[in-house]
Amino acid sequence: MKDILKLYLIADYLYYDENFYDKVKEAIKGGVTAVQFRFKGIEDRLAFEIAKNLREICEENGVAFFINNRPDFAILLDADGVHVGQDDLPVQEVKRIACGKIVGVSVGNEFEYEKVKDMPFDYLSFGSVFSTPTKSDAGEPIGLERLKRLVEITPDVPKIAIGGISEENALSVIKTGVCGIAVSSAIMKSTSPYESAKRLREIVENGLKDRNPKANF
Repeated sequence: MKDILKLYLIADYLYYDENFYDKVKEAIKGGVTAVQFRFKGIEDRLAFEIAKNLREICEENGVAFFINNRPDFAILLDADGVHVGQDDLPVQEVKRIACGKIVGVSVGNEFEYEKVKDMPFDYLSFGSVFSTPTKSDAGEPIGLERLKRLVEITPDVPKIAIGGISEENALSVIKTGVCGIAVSSAIMKSTSPYESAKRLREIVENGLKDRNPKANF
């Protein structure tokens, strides 16, 4: 699980254009370990077609594929998992519908963690850590100190950080104790998704090694 979470790409429909799939392919070559398709406000038919194409790309490259808040899509496409937010379908229902799939949950503060801590999730996504241009409803950034507190109260839970993470701040995020980072604009808006993913993956790996030099990541 932790290997899957190292560099988690949010392939948001916000960045959908003629280069969308090529960017995802290049990002995977650069070191992305998981891809999540996130979309809002588009027809199911189009969303399903894009998700199907992304699933094929991920399968061809041995990378985990997640769908945002659509367990039905996950079943139909045999995706690896589903990610849900605080206002989406309850985790236990997603687990029941998408039996056997990995389920991740977004958590923005301690109160939100208390709401989900007894649910059967597989990993947590903390954020938004910094301000982000990708998700307009991400809320007030929690910052590094609050991220550290969330990490401290979830010692045995696989977790990633999300929101405004870039090459400039990724190392400081990894140092808080998360297993990896989720990014969108840092790769999808890059002129070279391959190079951006490669540098981010190197930062993650170096940060993990610095935390535990004896571990084999």
